[in-house]
Parts: sequence; C-alpha cells; structure tokens
Amino acid sequence: MHVLVSGAGIAGLTLAYCLDHAGIACTIVEKAAGPRSGGYMIDFFGSGHDAAARLDLLPDLARIHYPISRLVFLREDGREKFSVSYPVFRRLFDNRHFHFMRGDLERVLYEKVRGSVEICFGASVEGLEQDGSGVTVTLADGSRRRTGLLVGADGLHSHVRSLAFGCEPALTRYSGCNTAACVIRDPPELLRAADTFRMLTAPGRQVSLYPMRGDAVAACFVYKSEEPAGETPAVEELRRVYAGMDWVVPPLLDRMDKAEVYFDSVSQVEIPVWSLDRVVLVGDAAWCVSLMAGQGAALAMAGAYILAEELSAAGTDPLPALKRYEQRLRPGIERIQKAGRSMAEWFVPGSRLRLEARDAITRFAGIPAAGWLIKRAVAPESVFRLSP
Repeated sequence: MHVLVSGAGIAGLTLAYCLDHAGIACTIVEKAAGPRSGGYMIDFFGSGHDAAARLDLLPDLARIHYPISRLVFLREDGREKFSVSYPVFRRLFDNRHFHFMRGDLERVLYEKVRGSVEICFGASVEGLEQDGSGVTVTLADGSRRRTGLLVGADGLHSHVRSLAFGCEPALTRYSGCNTAACVIRDPPELLRAADTFRMLTAPGRQVSLYPMRGDAVAACFVYKSEEPAGETPAVEELRRVYAGMDWVVPPLLDRMDKAEVYFDSVSQVEIPVWSLDRVVLVGDAAWCVSLMAGQGAALAMAGAYILAEELSAAGTDPLPALKRYEQRLRPGIERIQKAGRSMAEWFVPGSRLRLEARDAITRFAGIPAAGWLIKRAVAPESVFRLSP
C-alpha cells in the first residue's frame, strides 16, 4: 500500500518517519517551497513525549530544548510581579517536559526522513476522487497521483478536510481569541530575554517574550476578540488592540514590521469522524485542540505514531485500521479539547478579578495543591495510551 500525506508539519513528518520504518511506501506533498521555520515556542509533554521515546527522538528533543530558568509574570508597567522556577514547573510533569520552537521540531523530523521519503515541496492537493481500491489525487500543477490512502496532515485550515468533509466554518469552534507570533533578530537591549520567559497580561490581552539561540527573541501575542483574525495585516491589528500597553510593546511592534508574522484565530476542530473511506485526517486537521490546551505538537506526534502503528498492522485493507486509530484517540482528544475551552479564561483572563485568581494559583505552583490544579488544567489524565 502507498500512502500520500498532505502536509510536512509535525504530524505529517512523524507519520512518514513511522511508515518508512514499517516498510510502507509514503510520499509527502507540502505547499510551502521548502522546510518551514519559525512559528512559536511550544510545550511538549504527555503522550507526545511517550511517542518521542518510542521513536528514539528524546536526545534530539533535548538538543533543541531551551533551558529556561524562570517564568516571569510582569505588571503592566513591565516590573516583575512574581516568578516561577522552570525546574519546579517541569517537575509537575515528572521532568517529562520540553520547551522549544515549533520550527525546530519540524526540522528535526525533516532530517529524519530526508533522503528516504519522497517530499514534494511547492505542491498541494487540489482535488480527489475515491473508489474501492484507492484515491486519485489532483495536485495544484494539474498532475495526478494514485495512492492507497490519502492523509490530511495540513493543519487547522486543512484543504484535504475541506475537499473530503466540507467547508471549514461548520467544523471549527472559535475560542474568542486571536494570536500572533514572530521572531525578532538582533533585538535591542530592551527586548533581550536572557534565559527567562516573560509574560505581561492585562484583561483581554497578553504578550510574551522568550529567548532564542543566535541573538534573537520570540514574541507571542494572544488577545480576546469577538471576530476571528481576518484580512487586516497582523501588525496593524496589534497596534489597534495593544494601543496604550507599555513595557516592550511599542518597540516590539516597530520591529515586527520587518519580521515574518504568524497570525491566526485560536480555534478547535470538531468533526464527527476523522476518516471517510480512504481519506483520513491527523493532527490539527482532525482535532485541533487550540493554543489554550497547549498540546498541539505533542498530540500531532502521538496521533501520527498511533495511526502508523495501526496501518502497519492492517495489511492491504486500511479501513479497519482507521477505525481503530480513531477509537483509541478520540476520547482523550475530546477531554483535552474540553480542558482547552475551560482554559481560555485562565490563559487570557477577561477581568482583573480573574487575572488575580490565575496569578494566585500560578504563584504557588511549587505547592502540591496548586501544582495539582495547574497540571489538571493543562494535562488531563488518561489522554490515551500507546500500546505496550
């Protein structure tokens, strides 16, 4: 059986890596011109950590991990309000927790499959036709490919999902927040973040800075909005929303004019089934849990690992494997999505009272009761289990 994967992100690359090791022929098509970089800083833990261990990737993840010393929470004038030791935070997850740029993880995975898996950059799926034995895929250049299984690993705004399952608005739940992220090269002294993660939160608005290697800092904005991110340029929208906010926001926005900015709504994907005959979705395309849940990359890797595990045991008929894949994952994914929805007011509090309550719990993360509340909020237990 041949598998065609749309998307060279974390889910698609992990799936290709696993299938290649299982001896299943695989091709990736990716609309970007080459391997992607950038993105934003992510927390990687839970079932993703388990999958990475199975794939012998933990040394690679340790290499790209950023050794943050403290999580610093700031007052609106930029003065420190309180901080949490990162080692204390990491112990909440039994030290099975990494902190790195999303683009760094994609680069690690790309290096694992480069040379052994066919990857077609600058190509995207524009049409598909299914029959009993496979899928005929039409690419953007008009060429056609035949495959036994088409996998949509193309993210929140999955085009494969739209082609097979229907239009996006009916399948996504907007969280009421938008986000923007970028990397600032050679930042002025005011923006330099040393080895700390710094966060300033005001009601309905949040901005974070964290250090990167090579004399750079990464920035992330999250703010409440009645409307999803639209056509307004990111920096123009941020200038409007963050008008009057002090600290590093004005110089940061000035530098963002020359940076590549990721700008999108914070949404979840809710779809009745993840496969239709020989088309299946994985990662954010199937179940985006949103930035609020904080496990997108980890779930993408774990989900791809489980899908590959089921396919490798399926023989020539993949359909039963697709059902088992969904049965193993869906209950845990739905629990995480629910937790993500409840996290919205924790992540970007809409009032000063809620902000003070969040800070009070976070401040005492090292105390067992507070630590238990934090872990339970961001990492519900028994998400799903990898096979022995």
